Amino acid sequence: MRNYVCVLLLVFSASAFSQTHSGHGELPKIPKPTLKPTLQKTEPIKKEEARVPIEVPLEQQSKIGLKVAKAEKKKVEHTIRTVGTVTADQTKEAHVHTKINGWIEQIYADYIGKPVKKGQSLFELYSPDLVSTQEEYLAARKQGAPGREIAVTALERLKLWGVPQSEIDRLKKSGKAKRSVTFDSPVDGFIINKTAIRGMYITPEMELYHIADLSRIWIIVTLYEYDVAVISVGDEAEIQLPYDPDKSFKGKISYIYPEIELETRTAKARIELDNPDQKLKPGMFSNISLKKNLGEAIVIPDDAVIDTGTRKIVFVKTGTSRFEPREIKAGPRIGNTFAILSGLKEGEEIVTSAHFLIDAESKFQAALQKGSPTNSGHGGHGEK
Repeated sequence: MRNYVCVLLLVFSASAFSQTHSGHGELPKIPKPTLKPTLQKTEPIKKEEARVPIEVPLEQQSKIGLKVAKAEKKKVEHTIRTVGTVTADQTKEAHVHTKINGWIEQIYADYIGKPVKKGQSLFELYSPDLVSTQEEYLAARKQGAPGREIAVTALERLKLWGVPQSEIDRLKKSGKAKRSVTFDSPVDGFIINKTAIRGMYITPEMELYHIADLSRIWIIVTLYEYDVAVISVGDEAEIQLPYDPDKSFKGKISYIYPEIELETRTAKARIELDNPDQKLKPGMFSNISLKKNLGEAIVIPDDAVIDTGTRKIVFVKTGTSRFEPREIKAGPRIGNTFAILSGLKEGEEIVTSAHFLIDAESKFQAALQKGSPTNSGHGGHGEK
């Protein structure tokens, strides 16, 4: 019987193979297995455990070291200590490019850090296009009225290429084309970066100079996320340099940047400061102190707050032995305390010690009330 079954299987397999692959030397294609979605295996997001009020007898309170403190209302002055970085005022910077190809024949602004004035010569450029355009203008001017339009067009072309007005005035007065044209600084300041080299061939996309006016600088301040809501434009800041802690400067927050950095959870603010003697240089670090008067607020010890990751909870004593979990909205941390924005009233007593034991019992009792089989390992917790 067994041999008969084997023969039938062989015949059936050969028949199926010959029907689907007759005349071909290919092996039969094996259908790809259907993959089940991997989402079926992902674990659901766990919800935060519920909490309920609990009773803790007086004798047990002393055994576990339970302590309470009152929520107090007081005048709050929040001091933020952070760091800042000195940068150039972006409204007083210039990046020098040319709008035409050519060769640098002479360098006047020849090193980084050199002070320059607006209109001061930076370099001389030789460009065949500049020379031919000057000659075109002079030739058209000699023709009188017939060449007036061509002459005007040639001068406009020189202006569009960034040729200084002083060079154009020289061309009109002398009547001679100049081999190399001098280009000037567009602003007062210091040379922050320089790539221009004598003899170098340059194109418009190349930055030749970075010039910054340092008579007024910016200090970019780093703020933690929870401090951003406290700080506002116009707040006064005290600035100290690490190398000279005895001297301080005064400045004001002029701008708060609108984004929070995802990696560090910090934001940036800007202080604008006069810098007439250029003591503050780009790249310097500074220590910043911001004092903010928050008025009257309810304050509790920071040890009393349980941060679950999604909310902040305290346990409020509502009776001699009764403790109730309550969600609060905490403001800035002030020393070893939190300013409370909502959730507590002045004079209410909150647990400051052994509150993690209270929290565990509160969650356990909540699970029992739901009928959850989590009472293993907690025998006797329900007995008081």
